[in-house]
Amino acid sequence: MNKTYSILILPWHGTQMRRLNLSQKSIRYLLAGGGLLLAVGGWLTGDYLWMKMQKKGLKELRMEALTQREQLSVLQEQTKNIQLLFANWKGLQKSIQSSLPSQNRSAVNGHIAIEELEKSLASLRTELERLIASVPSAMPAKGHVTSGVGTRPSPWTGKPEFHSGLDIPNPVGTPVHAPGDGVVESAGVSNGNGQTVILNHGQGIVTQYSHLSKIQVKKGDRVRKGEQIAESGNTGKSTSPHLHYEVRVNGVPIDPRPNLIRQNSPSS
Repeated sequence: MNKTYSILILPWHGTQMRRLNLSQKSIRYLLAGGGLLLAVGGWLTGDYLWMKMQKKGLKELRMEALTQREQLSVLQEQTKNIQLLFANWKGLQKSIQSSLPSQNRSAVNGHIAIEELEKSLASLRTELERLIASVPSAMPAKGHVTSGVGTRPSPWTGKPEFHSGLDIPNPVGTPVHAPGDGVVESAGVSNGNGQTVILNHGQGIVTQYSHLSKIQVKKGDRVRKGEQIAESGNTGKSTSPHLHYEVRVNGVPIDPRPNLIRQNSPSS
């Protein structure tokens, strides 16, 4: 039996009352239609919010890329300054050698001045060599880079994400070398990065090595370019054995290959 329901409508003004008769079937249709409208409205709202979040994420990625380019420019300028200082040192050394007096015309005062200048140049040379040796100018391990610095699909979700380093696939136990002189800032387990080593090279440059199977240094150790510091592995949040290698300048991740890496083989 199809029941009928009545809805009484009372106006604010006047005395005429209206009656709206609805069957059970009509009410079911109205409820179903209202539910459909709510579902569609919820989907549209969710889609709008998701698109807004994606737009915000892309904006942040563009800003991070811009900051990265600025930091890379600073690093390039520092490299040029070091090269210029080194060239100046060579020029001064040549001038000194050519101005040395002959043995039969040497003077005590002249020798003292030359000795002082030679000491200054030797000190400058030592400092320049230290700065140059500390720059991470070689790859830390053998292998070809399969993922660089920049936006890529997440291997876990498939969504775009910023990758802050270089992924170098290689077998577990592959030697990892320091690409430049530095001090071990930390060595141990680091959340999703697994076993990780971080080196501080000075001049605002820091390098990171993650997913290691074995660590051969400890915090505070001084390491030389080419020295083995670890072995690659598959620890932490990793899809397969590889080395995750990062270079950061003043905290900003950069791709070292275009401007710093001078060879494709590990440091030696």
